[in-house]
Amino acid sequence: MEEASTTTLPAGARPAWSHTAWFAAGLGFLALAKAKHLLRGYTTPKPFGLDQADRCIDYAVGLGSMYAAALRRRGVDLAGREVLELGPGSDLGVGLHLLRQGAARYLGFDRHDLAGQAPAVFYERMAARGLADLAALRDGRVGLVVDEHFDLAALGQRFDVVVSNAAFEHFDDVGRTVAQLGQVVRPGGVALISVDLQTHSRWIRERDPNNIYRYPPWLYRLFAFPGQPNRVRPGAYRAFFEQQGWQGVELVPDALLAPTRAARPAAAFRDDGQAGWLSFTLFARRPQA
Repeated sequence: MEEASTTTLPAGARPAWSHTAWFAAGLGFLALAKAKHLLRGYTTPKPFGLDQADRCIDYAVGLGSMYAAALRRRGVDLAGREVLELGPGSDLGVGLHLLRQGAARYLGFDRHDLAGQAPAVFYERMAARGLADLAALRDGRVGLVVDEHFDLAALGQRFDVVVSNAAFEHFDDVGRTVAQLGQVVRPGGVALISVDLQTHSRWIRERDPNNIYRYPPWLYRLFAFPGQPNRVRPGAYRAFFEQQGWQGVELVPDALLAPTRAARPAAAFRDDGQAGWLSFTLFARRPQA
């Protein structure tokens, strides 16, 4: 989620016939994704599981370090701050690492109880590597709230910093979530959010990253399921935050696709000026009271 690591996928124009082929192939993957969800539900937020403990720990530490570095560049010190993470995923490793970066308290908020099922051995392994203080899990400095309705307003708590990585693209109503953030982020608080705009089916993602934008809304809805990528574009994120009074809203692309490799989008996604964005980071501040 660091703008310094912005990458561009290689160029090379697609022949006209390939757009038809990728349109058809993408429909097949949309059907497979829906069938998988109906059969298995939501099982994992990343392509490796907690059975690969060290890999998961490295991922959590890397993400926590990126949060801290990105905030520091914007003049935000984590020392003494209370942090809310939306969509923590399979574990609370990021929270434990943020405490080591100086945060006073961390709460993960999710609609799925994946992190709540993380085995104790995972955190013990993290502690054995000198990367976590297990006391934080016992005394409430690191915690988790699961709400199937994803109702932030029901939290009844306030935070200084909200972070999120590759979760907002799965929210059913991004505008509602942003509106509710104003109720849980203190005046002067900040948001640092990374959004993955790409197709999520792994095989086609590597070959046609923006495949999901090929389909008009009515067709995409035929394959809808909870957590399906919502296709909300970067400009809409800016509008949601600015409409709620957030200030200094920044949108920074993290990965770009060469225009000649972009999918041929449906009419609803043409001419938005960001067709080649594969992911981006948003930073914004709540105004002081």
